Amino acid sequence: AFPWLLATGFSLIFSALFTKTYRINQIMKSAATFKRVKVTAKDVIKPMAMLLMLNTIVLTVWTVIDPLQRETVSVDKDTFFRDIETYGVCSSDHAGIFLAILCIINLGSLLFALFQAYMARKISTELQESSYIFLAMT
Repeated sequence: AFPWLLATGFSLIFSALFTKTYRINQIMKSAATFKRVKVTAKDVIKPMAMLLMLNTIVLTVWTVIDPLQRETVSVDKDTFFRDIETYGVCSSDHAGIFLAILCIINLGSLLFALFQAYMARKISTELQESSYIFLAMT
């Protein structure tokens, strides 16, 4: 459950920060050329849906092909070799591959969002939150 919660939570929270900066950049870029632009809710939802879909596909494939298995590790035993203290760890055989794919997807989107925040750095102070978003994402 941990990879699912982490990837889904990151996708939802991060995409909210990213889409706001992306929308402001689109509006300001069109304003510089005196063009009218209409940014709809569908335009804002697309990046979030794409990131969430990519993460869901990777996590579903991971769950089907190589699900996480719980392993119990014994920390301490008594004189009769009975477990006194144990803890559980979830692992899978190919976790590194799937984690690498998830990291590439999410770090790629993070780098693109940092670029968008960098591009929005010179916007007037009423709309500029990119410096705070940049700090939140790093």
